[in-house]
Amino acid sequence: MGDLLIVLPHLGAGGAQKVGLLAAEHFAAQGLKVQVLSLRPEHPIKHRLPQNVTLLEIAVDPETLHPWLRDVSNRALSARARRFTLAQVLKLQRWFVRLLTVGYLGGLQLLSPWLGDHLQPGRGGRLHAWLDSCMAVVGGERYRLLRDVLLMHRPKRVLALLSKTNILCCAAAWDLPIHLVVSERNDPRLQRMELLWRWLRCLCYRRADVVTANTEGVLEALREMGDWQRLELLPNPLPAGVLHEDADPAHGRGAQPEILAVARLVPQKGLDLLLRAFAALEPSSRAGWRVTLVGDGPERDRLQRLAADLAIGDSVVFEGFRSDPFTFMQRASIFALPSRFEGMPNALLEAMAAGLPAVVSDASPGPLEMVSDGVHGLVVPTENHLAFAEALQQLIEDGRLRHRLGDAAREKLRSLDWSMVEPHWRSVLALPAR
Repeated sequence: MGDLLIVLPHLGAGGAQKVGLLAAEHFAAQGLKVQVLSLRPEHPIKHRLPQNVTLLEIAVDPETLHPWLRDVSNRALSARARRFTLAQVLKLQRWFVRLLTVGYLGGLQLLSPWLGDHLQPGRGGRLHAWLDSCMAVVGGERYRLLRDVLLMHRPKRVLALLSKTNILCCAAAWDLPIHLVVSERNDPRLQRMELLWRWLRCLCYRRADVVTANTEGVLEALREMGDWQRLELLPNPLPAGVLHEDADPAHGRGAQPEILAVARLVPQKGLDLLLRAFAALEPSSRAGWRVTLVGDGPERDRLQRLAADLAIGDSVVFEGFRSDPFTFMQRASIFALPSRFEGMPNALLEAMAAGLPAVVSDASPGPLEMVSDGVHGLVVPTENHLAFAEALQQLIEDGRLRHRLGDAAREKLRSLDWSMVEPHWRSVLALPAR
């Protein structure tokens, strides 16, 4: 039986993964038995697993697959055609089952008050059996394997991160004596989730002992969604050592004329707006400067083509995913966050801890809780690349402003050092006090 199990959708790039692994590393170093469970082991493991942390993985048994689908080494045209045809048939089958399930659950939404009275967390019985069977359909084999892991390992405490992972954990732990904490990372009002999952979230989050948010904005959205057992703000911690003297930004801040963005290359992050903003700068202002993008994702090719079309390809560097973006932050001069919506991005917090002035969009309340315009950075309207360009130009031309904003940002981030946030994390996770 472990002290703490942290459940993640996978160990690939992502802010939730980073927070979960930071917590695992910190509490394992305190002598607690910490396990990390990945629901998608086939995803490339890009984040480093901390020392003294056990990795559990949910792997779907290939023997459960149809022989046609297991025969992937056969590249003959007939074999490939069989695999493709069967895959499409199975996809239609899944959609049909899901459609029936959506209709079934949709009808039961009318009974929500009755379900709220009778489907009580911690209880088994017929209603729990119904919920378990529904989740087995919606979550598939991963849900069933997750339930088996919880029954086998019997962790005392579980921390789940990201909405669908939270829902699966709530259902799987419904009748088990586990202290369950779920963490929402983005404003649920802005998330694109199927109606079925949105309804399941409202139902299943009743099982969580604590529902957490990483920003006041997300907290308010959760407060409007339901009456949870306990609702708490749980701030993102900073990596150990980021604010220590050996990480003093005076040693390297602004060493290069570089605008840095650290993010997954997806539309949400608005990196196309950053490229358009950089291209809109006066040629004399951007001379000698470059944009560095640290991260990877499906938008990479499109962003590379956009940079070429804007005639700034030679000034834009795509670094791909890096496990230690802080190295880039120590050498850059400006941090850019042009996101279309956000929770509380770890990259922004680390950049502020590195003493970087940030230009952020006003799309989401999370970044604005950390960056006050003209104090810790510059805030611009979302989807407005010309306003973003104006802010960049202001910082490029005024080094004293960059340093003033960066120093204020670093000072603000002291409140997120582990020494400051650990007591609250221990309270939320029901861990013994040090």
